[in-house]
Amino acid sequence: MKFFDKLKNYLNEEPDEEYGEDLEKSEKAKQANKKERKEKRKSRKKASGDNEDIKNLQKELKAIKAAKKSDNEKAVVKDVCEQLVDVSYHMEDMKQEYKVVTDYLVDIQKIDELPIQMANDIIDTAKSIELMEKDKQKYLASENLLTMDQYNRISMYEDDVIKTVKELNEMEMHDGLLKSDMGYLEGEKEDLEYLRDEYADSITRIRGIMIGVFLVCFIAMGALLMYAVVKRESVTVYALGVGALLMIAFAVSYAKYLDYSADIKDIDAKHKKAVSLLNKVKVKYINNVNAVDYLYEKFGVNSCKELEYQWEQYNTMVSDALKYSKANKNLRYFKEELMKKLKKIGVRDAEVWTRQTNALIDRREMVEITHGLNVRRQKLREKLATCEAIKSNATTALKAAIEEKPELKTYVAEILESYRVSLEN
Repeated sequence: MKFFDKLKNYLNEEPDEEYGEDLEKSEKAKQANKKERKEKRKSRKKASGDNEDIKNLQKELKAIKAAKKSDNEKAVVKDVCEQLVDVSYHMEDMKQEYKVVTDYLVDIQKIDELPIQMANDIIDTAKSIELMEKDKQKYLASENLLTMDQYNRISMYEDDVIKTVKELNEMEMHDGLLKSDMGYLEGEKEDLEYLRDEYADSITRIRGIMIGVFLVCFIAMGALLMYAVVKRESVTVYALGVGALLMIAFAVSYAKYLDYSADIKDIDAKHKKAVSLLNKVKVKYINNVNAVDYLYEKFGVNSCKELEYQWEQYNTMVSDALKYSKANKNLRYFKEELMKKLKKIGVRDAEVWTRQTNALIDRREMVEITHGLNVRRQKLREKLATCEAIKSNATTALKAAIEEKPELKTYVAEILESYRVSLEN
C-alpha cells in the first residue's frame, strides 16, 4: 500500500491489516535502533576514560596560553600607564610655567595703569638702577663676554641654569642613543623583511619543483603502462622505482617547505617585536626632542655646550663686577627701593623688574616683552593642548581595557597610585 493510501485510511477509516503489519515492523525497527544507540553510548563512556589524561593536558595548555595572554595585556597596559604618568608630570610643569608667565603679564598691566606721578617715580628709580648697572658693567665691556640679552636671560633663570645644564647634557646624550637605537631597529626590520621575501620565494620554488617532479613521474608511469600493454611485459620493478623516487623527492621537498615555513613564522614574530620596539623608541625620541627644544628656546641657545659656555661667562662677568664695581651698594639700594614701590602697587614678582629696568623706562621695550610673553604663553597653551590630547587618549585606552577586562582595574590603580596620578583627573 502506498503512503498516500495509508494516510487516507488513517484519516477516514480504521487501519487495514496491511497497514497494521507495516506499523508493527516500524516499531520493531525503532526498538532495534534504540538498543544499538545505548550500546554505542556505553562504548563511548568506556573510551572517554582513556582520554581523561589528554583532556587534562589540553586544559593545562589552555591555562598556560591564558596566562601568557594576560601577561602581554599587562605589559601593554603598563606602557600606557607610564605614558599617562609622563604626560601628567609634564603638564604640571608647564602649568606652573604658564602661571609664572600669566603673573608676569598681570604685573605689566598694573605697571601700565599707574598714575603719572607714581610712574615717573618708578622710572627715576629704574634710571638710577640703569646707571649703576652701566657702572658695574663698564669693567667688563672691553671683554664683551656676553651680549646684554644673553646676560639678562641667564640672570633671569640663574637659579635653574646648573640644573638645566645637567638635564640638557643627559637629554642630548639620550638623543644620540635613541637615534642609534632607531637606526639599528630600522635596519633589523629591513633585514627581516628581505629575509622573509627570500624564504617566500624559496617556498614558491619548492612548490614548482614538487609539481614538476609529480608531472615527470606521472608521465613516466604512463609511459611504463603503455610499454607494458604494448610489449606485454611486467614493469612492476620500474614502476616501484619511479614511485620510490617520487616519494623521496616529495619527502625532501616537503621537509624543506616545512623548514622555510617555520623560518617565516619566526621572522614574522621578530619583525613584529622590532616594529613595536621601534615605535616605542620613536615616541621617546619625539618627547625628548620636544623637551630639549623647549629648554633651547627658554635659554636662547642651540646646545648644552653653548648654555654651559654662557653660564661660565656670566659667572665671570658677575665675579668681576662684584670685584671692581663700587656701585653695588647703591645698586642694591635702588633695587630694593624699586621692589618696595612695585610691591606697593601689587606687583607679584617685583624682583624680576630690577633686571628689566629698560622696559620700565622705554615703553617700546615693554611692548616687546609683552609680545614675547604672549607668544610664549600661546606656545604653552598649544603644548598643553597636545599633552591633554595624549592624556585623554591614554585615559580612554585604560578605561576601555578595564571595561573589557575588569581584573586589570587593580593593576592599573597600583601603577598610577605609586606616582600619585589618578585615572579620573
